Amino acid sequence: MRRAHPLTLVGVPRKRTERRGAMGSDTHNHIHPTALVAPTVRIGKRNVVGAFTTIEGDVVIGDDNWIGPHVTIGTPAQYTTAKYEFSGQPVTGIRIGSRCVLREYTTVHQPSKFETVIEDDCYFMAYCHVSHDTRIRHHVALANNTQIGGFTDVGEYSTVGLSSMIHQYSTIGAYAMIGMGSVISKDVPPFAKVLGSPAQLIGVNAVGMERNGFDRACVAEVERALSEPEYMPSLERLRPFFDRFAQRRQQTHRPLLVRTPTELQELLEITPET
Repeated sequence: MRRAHPLTLVGVPRKRTERRGAMGSDTHNHIHPTALVAPTVRIGKRNVVGAFTTIEGDVVIGDDNWIGPHVTIGTPAQYTTAKYEFSGQPVTGIRIGSRCVLREYTTVHQPSKFETVIEDDCYFMAYCHVSHDTRIRHHVALANNTQIGGFTDVGEYSTVGLSSMIHQYSTIGAYAMIGMGSVISKDVPPFAKVLGSPAQLIGVNAVGMERNGFDRACVAEVERALSEPEYMPSLERLRPFFDRFAQRRQQTHRPLLVRTPTELQELLEITPET
């Protein structure tokens, strides 16, 4: 049997099972022999790491993650002025939770000031990029080729469509839906549905809200909040998401994406939801 590279043995007993199938009840990690996992990496239990993947630097990974082939985690933050590739990082730390899926060719970079964080139960399709100092909150889905600039905060249960781009320092509110090919250059409110290049706010993510147990009263409150940016929903279930969004915006001072005029919505020719 082919021997694994020594770097693949982080957190794994040398006499471990070599099974490469679904994760079972054992606590072993299943790391492909061609993957490189540096000794500095702290990795939990029952993780799968695919072929030719590289994980290096100050990285902490939880349990039960599926990290596909050709994924790169832990390389320096991209700064054309600082050139951390040569000078080294002043701050490091990538934290990845549990039960996440990172498909092939996804890249996750080290931070420059704080941490780069991916919380639990996220699903990233192929070719996604998570830049330095970005926080992806739990249950976020990124479709193929989503590109996220540094210092971005993506709220829980958000969905970002195919080949979308997000400007650095942006804030994506919880439960937002971003359509494919969107260019996000302004902050997206919680529960919003946006689409376009540049992105336009086209309504409430009502389908997503209903699927996650929000009632019609919540949908109506969000509708008002998106129509009146100064309005703060009073419902207890909604308030924490809008409070956190407002606090974050006070720190970043980014412009807010507001509702698209009705006539522009008609020009966009949005396909009705079924």
